[in-house]
Amino acid sequence: MLLDLLEELSPLPFVKFMELCLYHPDYGYYARGNLPGKQGDFVTAPCIHPVFGATIARQILEMWEALGSPKDFLILEAGAGQGYLALDILTYLRKKGYSFKYAIIEPFPAIRAVQEEVLQDFLDDVCWYTTPKDVSFFQGVFLANELFDAFPVHLVEKREGELHEVWVEVKGGHIREFYEKFCDPRVLRRVYRYFPYWCEGYRTEVCLTIEDFYREIAQKLIKGFFFIIDYGYPRQDYYSPERTCGTLVCYYKHRLVDNPYLAPGHTDISCHVDFTLLRELGDKYGLLTLGFTQQGPFLVSCGIDRVLLEVSEGSYRDLNAVKRLILPEGLGGSHWVLVQGRLYSNIFEVKLSGFSLSNRTNLLLGDFSSV
Repeated sequence: MLLDLLEELSPLPFVKFMELCLYHPDYGYYARGNLPGKQGDFVTAPCIHPVFGATIARQILEMWEALGSPKDFLILEAGAGQGYLALDILTYLRKKGYSFKYAIIEPFPAIRAVQEEVLQDFLDDVCWYTTPKDVSFFQGVFLANELFDAFPVHLVEKREGELHEVWVEVKGGHIREFYEKFCDPRVLRRVYRYFPYWCEGYRTEVCLTIEDFYREIAQKLIKGFFFIIDYGYPRQDYYSPERTCGTLVCYYKHRLVDNPYLAPGHTDISCHVDFTLLRELGDKYGLLTLGFTQQGPFLVSCGIDRVLLEVSEGSYRDLNAVKRLILPEGLGGSHWVLVQGRLYSNIFEVKLSGFSLSNRTNLLLGDFSSV
């Protein structure tokens, strides 16, 4: 059915194709209730072990204290998946004697139903919003774990010395790519400075949709933090001349595949995050970038070893899970943590434990073309 709709709308830029495949309200990948986890197409950190969420909760407590320990502190999460990160955070906080309000932005009823089931012991503390526009003004933390990688992207390719955007034609059930003018002039402006360094056939992505979402949340945050965890790169690595094939990642039936056109609506399509863009958006909307480092050093700095002893027996299985979360060859190296803040008065005095071993905000300042 989705294929028929795509054929009706054909031709369309890849960004629109990706949007429909993931977010069509009836036939999209997420509308079908597809979620990460042991039974899903891929596994995220909260599904590996509760110690991940508990360690995140420990850092959130520091953020709460930096705000002056307000009674109306809110944790707002988007991209909450099955709700396991929220569950582990709330469980740890309750064990420590804290009770914070928790809100989740979730547009799909099927996914919200799963979250409500997972969070059934905390329903008095949790509420849901359908879109960022529905969120009330708040002080607290906006939490996004593997959220921005799922935003639709424009595909661009260098051909005969010029930049072109990838478009998609669907005809008779068959999908083919072709190259056309840019559907949004901002795409060209974003990458024009980099393309002289690229070889013929170089392909990469540009995400424009993040800004609208980011702005909506930033405008609702009175005081507090953006706490972002995702896989991606600083811009100088993202658009490096050596990264000739871009960063798209596709999963179909638990398998990593290299074809985003395989089974539209049944294949998860994601893209690495340009963390320099998030730093720029913070500058634009009044949030100072406080810390940036890989997930491994961040969790170690937060005391994941001590948290593990609090939430488990420290078995061999538990230790293996921690290794997956912190080692460079696992999520500890592929995922990065970015924290931005708005406190008005003492923002420059905020020191978060997660960045005590490593803080690499300098990576978000420049790009290879200016070196």
